[in-house]
Amino acid sequence: MIRALLTALRWSPASLRAQSWWKRWRRRRRARTAQPGRCPICAGPARFFPIAGGPRETPMCAGCGSVARQRALVHTLAGLGIELTTAQVHESSPSLATYEFFAARCREFIASYHLPDRPAGARLGAFTVADLTALPFAADTFDLVVTLDVLEHVPTPARALLEIARTLRAGGTFVFTVPRDPARATRARAELTTNGWRHLQPAQFHADPTTRRGALVVTDWGHDLEARLADAGLTCRTLTLLAPEIGVPVPIEVFVARKPATAGDSPPATR
Repeated sequence: MIRALLTALRWSPASLRAQSWWKRWRRRRRARTAQPGRCPICAGPARFFPIAGGPRETPMCAGCGSVARQRALVHTLAGLGIELTTAQVHESSPSLATYEFFAARCREFIASYHLPDRPAGARLGAFTVADLTALPFAADTFDLVVTLDVLEHVPTPARALLEIARTLRAGGTFVFTVPRDPARATRARAELTTNGWRHLQPAQFHADPTTRRGALVVTDWGHDLEARLADAGLTCRTLTLLAPEIGVPVPIEVFVARKPATAGDSPPATR
């Protein structure tokens, strides 16, 4: 009981505000020699400083704590013509920076995490418990769905894409980032069996706020990603952003997948 209460408090809006304030104070102490620029998440002047991690992560914004791939997505989103103030938005596994961005702008925003020990649809502080492969939301609910480097961790990504498409309204948009190697086809790194994970490649983990161990990378995405989105009924534009002035010093792909507005607008199946 006490553990459950402490967990709920940790994920509460008040706790998130306190974490945001504390992390911002710590970042500003590090940012005295940071490079100036403009952050699309802060929506104003910013300072960026290098952090450990791959090129998709660095630099970090001293204000909101966003990393390069998050700023790339939000910058791209601004050019899509989506009116966030009236949109219904779902982000799966948000960072604190993107959670605060959408929560401050959207009429209706659902932020979700997959927590296997809790029932689907349950509330945990500011978040809803939701598995991307079996979302607890009605069909045609959202105008916008967002994921940032999440799909590589989903055990059955094809099912997740179908669920995202199901919960999007006609004409709705799925905007996401994912690391991929365009020189090869998508491959599985691990598969979930009745006896647990079977590793097909050496185990690899990414940072995850829900577990100290991190999130297992299940899929290495490749050049056929757009075709797999088409299999789920989504048309995709792939945009590559390189913008040092907003703290995106290396090219980062942002995928913009749209659910057809009408039945006749459906893309051909690609296999």
